[in-house]
Amino acid sequence: MKNIKIEFTNERIIPASGLAVVGAILGKSDFVKRCNRMDVTRNRSQHQIKNGDIMLTYIGLLTMGKPAYESVHEFDDDQEFYKYALGITRGIPSEETLRQRMDDIGSSLRSQILSENIEMLRSNGIVPGRLPNGYVPVDIDVTPFDNSKTQKQGVS
Repeated sequence: MKNIKIEFTNERIIPASGLAVVGAILGKSDFVKRCNRMDVTRNRSQHQIKNGDIMLTYIGLLTMGKPAYESVHEFDDDQEFYKYALGITRGIPSEETLRQRMDDIGSSLRSQILSENIEMLRSNGIVPGRLPNGYVPVDIDVTPFDNSKTQKQGVS
């Protein structure tokens, strides 16, 4: 993946620009390559859209807080941005393709996803702490704004 340059601007800001950070983190791992090598749909021939692109698209939707498959239509407005930001190589799948392929993938990648989560945290120097109930809270803001001069500390 190419380096991403962050700078101050008066230009139009894409609300999902934080996906570029998610794409960069995922691009540092071999998760997408491993997904592409997995044959989760034996009853079909060659796929035009690889498993990795399916997973990157759905991860992008989840990162934006949109788990519904039909939300993939939001990518239609600026497909080049979403492909570049997430590292999608071939194309953004349609709603139907995304639904079918995620159904095919099912839980077959569950152990890989859990392992990749741990590796992603380790490789980025993140040491999570757990709550008394055993859960580990995760909060990722996908819209990087510099609010350092707003003096909003202690407001909420």
